[in-house]
Amino acid sequence: MAEDAYKSLVRRTYQDFDSGDLDLLSVVMAGDVVWHEPGRSSLAGDYKGPEAVLGFLGQLKGRSGGTFKIEVLDVLSAPERAVVLQRETATRNGKVLDTVAAVEFEVHHGKITEVTVYQADAYAFDEFWADASGQDDSMDWGDIESELDRSARETGVGYSPPADLNS
Repeated sequence: MAEDAYKSLVRRTYQDFDSGDLDLLSVVMAGDVVWHEPGRSSLAGDYKGPEAVLGFLGQLKGRSGGTFKIEVLDVLSAPERAVVLQRETATRNGKVLDTVAAVEFEVHHGKITEVTVYQADAYAFDEFWADASGQDDSMDWGDIESELDRSARETGVGYSPPADLNS
């Protein structure tokens, strides 16, 4: 695939999302696609397979009453990779989301195989998705340890939890 083909594929993905027909997105996803959503909100986590990814994307629209919008600011591409700089806006429960994110797409054989989101302000993103009381799914030490371990694997840096916290 030429570099411009990666940009075209990713731009088509955003057009399909914007149209509201999430089923169109399944055409550009590999059967084993994985979406990594950062943070501590109830939306954070790894979504594996097209059905899980489409469910997650549907939650963005559904939980915001259809107000969640993405503005593509720029698309950068290289062989088998594209990065989208995007502005995300929405309203929910009297709160306003207006943030920037970088979304990295890994593409193989013309299909999206992995997506990793990097929020510019993860705290604001998490707060926006919290319920009316301002509370959301809180992480316990096991969740934090798991996040650190995953981050360490992704960056190639080892992580060992403090000995006193393992007992």
